[in-house]
Amino acid sequence: MLSPEDANKIIDAFLSPMWYFVTSQEDKDEIHRLAEELRKASGQTSDG
Repeated sequence: MLSPEDANKIIDAFLSPMWYFVTSQEDKDEIHRLAEELRKASGQTSDG
């Protein structure tokens, strides 16, 4: 299982900066989806 700390590091270091860089809503939605998948994989949501 992915630790919550590692998931948050990936989100903070890569996905969050990418969200501000991309211009299309489709890209922003995909980045958001990936962040949510990381949260699920690390047990941070009840969906995972």
